[in-house]
Amino acid sequence: MDPVEYFRYSFLGFADPVSSMTHLIAAAFAIVFGIRLCTQFNGPNLQRCGLIIFVSCTVFMLSMSGVYHLLEHNSSGRYVLQHLDYAAIWLMIAGTFTPVHLLLFQGLKRWNVLIIIWLIAINGVIFMSIFFDDFPQWLALLFYLCMGWVGFYSGILVYREYGLEFVRFLGYGGIAYSVGAILDYIESLTIIIGVIETHEIFHFAIIIGIICHWRFIEQAIELFEDGENMATESEE
Repeated sequence: MDPVEYFRYSFLGFADPVSSMTHLIAAAFAIVFGIRLCTQFNGPNLQRCGLIIFVSCTVFMLSMSGVYHLLEHNSSGRYVLQHLDYAAIWLMIAGTFTPVHLLLFQGLKRWNVLIIIWLIAINGVIFMSIFFDDFPQWLALLFYLCMGWVGFYSGILVYREYGLEFVRFLGYGGIAYSVGAILDYIESLTIIIGVIETHEIFHFAIIIGIICHWRFIEQAIELFEDGENMATESEE
């Protein structure tokens, strides 16, 4: 066994140790901070449900990715987890939109994007599950990017309502996801052959994107709770 293979399979038996560990560790952090985010939220149940959806989709995506990269290449378990990994990405994208629109918008601005994005996500999961073996990676990445960049419309709405300073973390997250996806497709970076290559860098980009969007959602919560408090004070 060459040194690269020895490292990969001797590191707790993980097939892709860096890809697996980064997302499993991130999933653990998401659980801890997600519980805190949802329990400390001081607002209506609708918005709390949006936060729970976001946290659940984040944990699910990171967990499926981490376990998928843990399993041995060409194994049946890895094949099953690959399906779940790809499905989780659709849910993660839609789950990120959900608290943003529930917290910051009302009426059509709240519901039109959420209905569209969840219809896309559900159909994406079904379509990719049926045609998984015939679905080229470049097309999957293109669909994910296009769906994610529906958020550009959301970003414009947020910018018009709350300004550039408020929207910056939403943009940072979108850029991190996009750069990571493009690098993953072109496979142009190798730091340690077989250990830290483009896909591992893609995993770090995903974590950066999650952190940025998490911070943006925290800002949205602060703004929402300030508005709720002001409304309560005016009623008194």
